[in-house]
Amino acid sequence: MNLSRDSRPLFGDFIPGPGRSTFAAPSSPITDAGLAVTNLGTGSRFAGPEKAEVYEIGVKAQWPGFGFNLAVFDQSIQGFQSLLFTGTGFQLNNAGKQSVQGFELDTTIRPTQALVLTFAVTHLDPLFDSFTESPVGDLTGQRPGGIPSWSLATSATYTHEFGNSGNKLMTRVDYNHESNTPINNGLPAFNASLGNTRIFSREVNLVNASMILQLDNGLEVGGWARNLLDDKYIITVFDSTAQAGSVSGYPNQPRTYGGLVRFKF
Repeated sequence: MNLSRDSRPLFGDFIPGPGRSTFAAPSSPITDAGLAVTNLGTGSRFAGPEKAEVYEIGVKAQWPGFGFNLAVFDQSIQGFQSLLFTGTGFQLNNAGKQSVQGFELDTTIRPTQALVLTFAVTHLDPLFDSFTESPVGDLTGQRPGGIPSWSLATSATYTHEFGNSGNKLMTRVDYNHESNTPINNGLPAFNASLGNTRIFSREVNLVNASMILQLDNGLEVGGWARNLLDDKYIITVFDSTAQAGSVSGYPNQPRTYGGLVRFKF
């Protein structure tokens, strides 16, 4: 999967992924936090342990030219660890409880020997069941930021063979989407200084493409493009260091082209 895929860790300690076993019994891992993060204040480097309970059930099926994996899951985390940059340092807190329910489906379709199509979708419905002492106030009952409701990934790969020569031309196009979602649940310094609750959001729509000519003698020549449509969004946003009322962020990578020449022997 990808919520985006980049996907990406999507949430807490449990990351659903395509191709998992058909059934997973409930589990309760306990994880202590001892984070090697700079700028943490004295006594704030450690948080209480997390206790996660996960239920998952799924099914796999495969036929000639078609296959799919489906999983439905329910996760809860007691003492969820939350780390937030406040502009002058990091604040590490334990949420009382955080939970998420959702499902994921991925399929592979081969309509012809030369063409392979893939499709994957993930839906997540997370919630702060209890988080009264977050850096931005009481978040109980709110949706955690940075987790899109829907993530889609699809691709098409076509391989053209030039007779029995052993030469091939492979063309691939893929698309990744993350539905519009708040990047986080607020910024302590920025929101406090302006007296508002403005939340920055992002939506992801990435198209990538490549074409490679593979010759029988081992030579490969090709080209590729990432973020072909030059989609623009902010990966993360945070309070600027010691500048109340200002924010900083990191944009995604712009459209990029490239080529390759390689020889296998």
